[in-house]
Amino acid sequence: MLAVERLSWKGIERCGMDQPWGRIFYGSMLRRLAMSASGRVMFATHAGKDIGYIFGGMAGDIYRGQQFSFENDWRDMSIGNLLQYEQVAWLCEEGAVRYDMGPLTGPFMEYKEHWTEIRLPIEAWILG
Repeated sequence: MLAVERLSWKGIERCGMDQPWGRIFYGSMLRRLAMSASGRVMFATHAGKDIGYIFGGMAGDIYRGQQFSFENDWRDMSIGNLLQYEQVAWLCEEGAVRYDMGPLTGPFMEYKEHWTEIRLPIEAWILG
């Protein structure tokens, strides 16, 4: 994943999970998902080389997507859409009832709009 990330727009702009904060956070997350067998990881390959990835985790029958990325040289080939489509197909085969893509707002989140059927509000509470 990190090799793909380094060649993605996120890696090029140094804001991807290949950066120190991302390696720590997503590395810990992936270890926990692997230990619980709830992680779902898929790669796009071409000529035996990984060119894209998508991953997230299951919580019961709900999937929460975490990250996906693809090499910037493949940006015109809809690799992101293909990864999303294949992930949805796999989740349907597993009996998932919802694919939570996380917040629809914020920078670079417009791609989520055409994959979303409904919007659910997200609230953060601080309890003291």
